[in-house]
Amino acid sequence: MKKQSNFDPVIRHQTGHVSHLVRIIILIALWAFVALVVCMNIAFKMGIYSDSLVSIYLLLNLTPHANNGFLILIGCLLIIVPIYCIYRWIHIKKEGHA
Repeated sequence: MKKQSNFDPVIRHQTGHVSHLVRIIILIALWAFVALVVCMNIAFKMGIYSDSLVSIYLLLNLTPHANNGFLILIGCLLIIVPIYCIYRWIHIKKEGHA
């Protein structure tokens, strides 16, 4: 007879409402910033210029030739994130069997 494992890798830890709200605000701000940068880059590539767009671009100290840097960063993240996820999954699975 096989022993059934009750392994459940989902960690159910209740966080406070304030902590949850702070996380939501931070994530919304980060995604808004990413969307702003992407929209500005697309606008510059399409040749759409305005005074406010140029001001924001200069304020954020972005360069039109930063695409190579962004591509390298995205490539590194595409390699590192799955490796880290696999590592954490194995680590959590080992803790569940202990």
